[in-house]
Amino acid sequence: MTDPTPEPSPGAEGQNASPPPVDQQEIFKAISGIDIDSIDADIESAFGSRMAELDKMLEGLDDLVNRIEKDIQNLDQPKPDSPE
Repeated sequence: MTDPTPEPSPGAEGQNASPPPVDQQEIFKAISGIDIDSIDADIESAFGSRMAELDKMLEGLDDLVNRIEKDIQNLDQPKPDSPE
C-alpha cells in the first residue's frame, strides 16, 4: 500500500523556504557605521542629566512656593502693635 501524501521534491522545498531572519540593527550598522547601542546610551545619558537638572529646578520651585505661602500667612495675621 502506498502513502497518500506525496513527498515534496527537493526543488519545490527550496522554492518555498523562507529567507533567514535579518537583524535590522546589524544591517544599519554595516551600512552607516553607526552603532544603535551607543546612540541609545548617549540618549539615556543626556536624558538622565536633564532629569537631574529638572529635579533641582523643582526643588527650587517648592522652596519658593513655601516661602511665598509663609509670607502670605504672615500678611494675613494682624500685627500685635496695631491699634484696634
